[in-house]
Amino acid sequence: MNVTKTQIDDLNAVIKIELVKEDYAVGVDKKLKDYQKTAALDGFRKGKVPMGIVRNMYGKGLKVDEINRVIGTALSNYIQENKLNILGEPLPNEENQKELNLEEDNYEFFYDIALSPEVNVNMTKREKVPNYVIDVTEEMLQKQIEGLLESNGTLEDVDVAEGTEFMKGELIELNDKFEKKEDGIDNMDASLSLLHMKDEASLEKFKNKKVGEEVIFDAVKSYPNEADFASMCGVSKEEAKNAGPNFCFVIKVIKRNKKAELNEELYTKLFGAGEVKDETEFKDRVKSDIAKQLEGHSEYRFTVDAKKKLIDKNKDVVLPEKFLKRWILATNEKMTQEQVDADFAGYRDEFMWQLIKSAVITKNEIKVETEDVKAIAREVAAAQLQQYGVYGLSDDQLDGFADKLLEDEKQSKNMYDRALDKKVMSVIKSSFKVEDQVISMEDFEKLFEKK
Repeated sequence: MNVTKTQIDDLNAVIKIELVKEDYAVGVDKKLKDYQKTAALDGFRKGKVPMGIVRNMYGKGLKVDEINRVIGTALSNYIQENKLNILGEPLPNEENQKELNLEEDNYEFFYDIALSPEVNVNMTKREKVPNYVIDVTEEMLQKQIEGLLESNGTLEDVDVAEGTEFMKGELIELNDKFEKKEDGIDNMDASLSLLHMKDEASLEKFKNKKVGEEVIFDAVKSYPNEADFASMCGVSKEEAKNAGPNFCFVIKVIKRNKKAELNEELYTKLFGAGEVKDETEFKDRVKSDIAKQLEGHSEYRFTVDAKKKLIDKNKDVVLPEKFLKRWILATNEKMTQEQVDADFAGYRDEFMWQLIKSAVITKNEIKVETEDVKAIAREVAAAQLQQYGVYGLSDDQLDGFADKLLEDEKQSKNMYDRALDKKVMSVIKSSFKVEDQVISMEDFEKLFEKK
């Protein structure tokens, strides 16, 4: 095998791979022998099919597979060994590449590559980037406290519905004449929430109703979400699609959520024993938690502004646009050339950011350690649990949830990427002059409006 590179210009090159039979024949023969061991054909015992027949049946396909494997390995190794910093991935050369003739023994393959241009990642304290700190208002604080009191309340039996209750009873599907539908849905243990009912007309029918009474209502309008509707009916989503809108609900139980009280029991449940002692400390802790949640929004906005500043710093850098457009088309089958041309400005910024980020990583020798990934997993776990009103977990408890997240390969990769991005932005943040600006949530959201 022989691999060479021909430089076309500063940004484009062609890699040529020359294969002879010896480069792939051993691999093909090995795979054929493996096939022979398990091959089953009429007239022959399993594993005793003659090699000539096996080769005729599978030889060409295995040859193609092995050649592709050898080429892929050779291409990857050459790029790594020669430390070529490329954009996108190699693409077959459109001019020189011939169709594969399986009757031949020796082959030549040509691949276009795009070489990354140098970018400027020099940053100084003379360059300013705003860091927007979102103000936690009294209204935001009270809304959060109300949510905590609601989510940590208790369900109590009541006699009459007011419109926010949880009910249990029998749900009966009706026909067009509002009679019980033959072979229709009849769920003896149905549950529904008036608080989440979407149809006002139906909700009004439930108000002031008592245990033992019946309500005829439009269940489809009331619960338009397919999963919620099917769950209430006690059937699969497919079965629920065949249901009509009219139902009768026979009320057996009415429960109303009684909000939790601000007391030591709630403080302990949310934050742990002894962490919060009174209402003032509780409000301070909730306000602090809101501020921490909002930090994510602020960090995202800082990333947007810092990226723009660094991309603008490199606005004169030339990219191999022709190659990159080919690569976008090759990796996005549903896209057209017209779409790529129209959207390329956005793609260009993303390519530039990847170059800039890579340069920052190399220049500052940034590395992601196992503990960096674990720390991100803890943050994600804590944020997810807080959505359900769970606060104040110990480090050991958070570690358990974090480990569970990291068991998933996709999640683990995502955490690694987030840890890397966090380190990159930390370097950028320490390199620019960062100016804190307190801002209302309303004005913060306006920053994202298109101008």
